[in-house]
Amino acid sequence: MVTAGMPYSDAGRLRLSKLMLGTAQLGLSGYGIANRTESVDGRAILDRCRELGVNGYDTALEYGDAEETLGRYFADRAAAGGAGEHPPFIVSKVKADLGLSSADALERQLTGRVETILARLRLSTLPALLLHDPAVLQAYGERVADVLRRLRAAGLIGRAGVSLGAEPDRQFADCGGLLRDDVYEVVQLPMNVWDRRAVGCGAMAQFRADGRIVAVRSVFLQGLFFHTGDGLDEPLRSAALPELIKLRAIADDEGMSIAQLAMSYVRDTEGVHCVVVGAERPEQVDDNARLVAGPALSERARRRIEREFADVPPLLVSPSLWPNASRR
Repeated sequence: MVTAGMPYSDAGRLRLSKLMLGTAQLGLSGYGIANRTESVDGRAILDRCRELGVNGYDTALEYGDAEETLGRYFADRAAAGGAGEHPPFIVSKVKADLGLSSADALERQLTGRVETILARLRLSTLPALLLHDPAVLQAYGERVADVLRRLRAAGLIGRAGVSLGAEPDRQFADCGGLLRDDVYEVVQLPMNVWDRRAVGCGAMAQFRADGRIVAVRSVFLQGLFFHTGDGLDEPLRSAALPELIKLRAIADDEGMSIAQLAMSYVRDTEGVHCVVVGAERPEQVDDNARLVAGPALSERARRRIEREFADVPPLLVSPSLWPNASRR
């Protein structure tokens, strides 16, 4: 059953649900500042996604056994008579070692890791493979695109792309030119009401002009938007409190929850095809589906967000800098 109101994007001839499930929580316990559940029922979460019409799934080799959970689930669906269902659009991410001696060594390593991903997902072709660290582009340049083309020609991957990390503006400055190559069809990046670096540096404008499929993560900044400040360690608490107060005031004036404000802002940013949000319980999938189908912001609220959060401290938009970041 597809829930009425679940929005979709026509992204590069792909009908992609606006909500993409982030699967880190399916393979890693305690992922994110607001997540504390130690045991996650991955099958129940995936059942709910299918019922709601979610067809995009974001995963990675580094997400514990998340890929294996996805692989078992969709293999069981096929065995139970679901072979006629529309196949899921699974995006996985892979890293390559820096300092490899040759292009052949790079190709052997990436091919081996893609084969591992395929085995874990029980697939013959991965719908989309993203480079998990853009540093590989700086290290190997156009050779990476050549390897990705060969992986695509061999039928191991359907599409290729890159995941920009905690400093998307710097990474775009370093490798934006390489990303003009048409092999990079999919881009994932962080963006939220506090973090517009991908817009400000021109990355979103380029990706839009080049017809890239853009998936945005960190919409809720790992749950920091829902904090009152209590329990946050310093210096994060002192930096976050004034911004959280402003965020709450904008949401109240707009007549929205903070969650809806954050989701609507990113969902309706020009060039965004889907938002990547994780879940620890099926009910969270319900909540996120309602948010992604929720109302638009007023132009007044959008302008206010962009004015009041024009200079958010770097600490707040980079979870890797937060106290106890090694836990996330």
